[in-house]
Amino acid sequence: MTGAFAPLRSVTAVVAFLLAWQFLVPLVNIPDYVLPLPSVIASRFAETFMLQVASLAVTAMTTLAGLAIALVVGVLLALLVVYVEGVKSVIMPFLAAFNSIPKIAIAPLFVIWFGLGVESKILLAFLLALFPIFVNSLTGLGEIEPDILDLARLAGGSRYRVFTMVRLMHATPYITDALKVAFPLALVGSIVGEFIGGNRGIGQLVLSAQFNLDTALVFAALLSITLFTTAGIGLITMFERRFLKWRPSQHRR
Repeated sequence: MTGAFAPLRSVTAVVAFLLAWQFLVPLVNIPDYVLPLPSVIASRFAETFMLQVASLAVTAMTTLAGLAIALVVGVLLALLVVYVEGVKSVIMPFLAAFNSIPKIAIAPLFVIWFGLGVESKILLAFLLALFPIFVNSLTGLGEIEPDILDLARLAGGSRYRVFTMVRLMHATPYITDALKVAFPLALVGSIVGEFIGGNRGIGQLVLSAQFNLDTALVFAALLSITLFTTAGIGLITMFERRFLKWRPSQHRR
């Protein structure tokens, strides 16, 4: 019963926060260009809805492209580490060192090298999403009890069947969990690329609104980004509920 009321509590908390924002901000005389009211933001969101859809479509394309490349490369690198001895000692330090570099610091280089097109945004999205996908894939593919692998081989399983039915099945939940982290990171990479050197996308819309002191539009764009991120994570969750029903976390209590 407690879990059934969790969404209601969340909605109630959000509504209470918005009402407090709507009625308390005027009492302290905060200017609209500093903190616009929720009603003003909602109105601006409706006015610029089609513009935001067009801008977000550009950002979504670079985000999903970078995420898809990171998924392929991350899983392949994890497979390489699992099946090839000695590779882990080379790949892990390199990726860990590269991941420690703030991507916003190297974003201007990507703009110089690849221009103002989508290439630099896709590359940034890819780099931010790669590490969590690789680490989780490596855990899922490699951290399997040896007895389970031995049992699969004794049952007559070929290397391919052991990989698909044991390693890959074991790794899939880890990969989906990684995607929930990597997807927002890829979106951040795309938006950072648009901030640094873009002429389209939701990041450019935010910058344009900032320069024009259109704070309501900035908040409206942030709302669009939040809705897009929520929808993406929701789709991953739906995939889990549909295809990973055997996960303990998917069992109803």
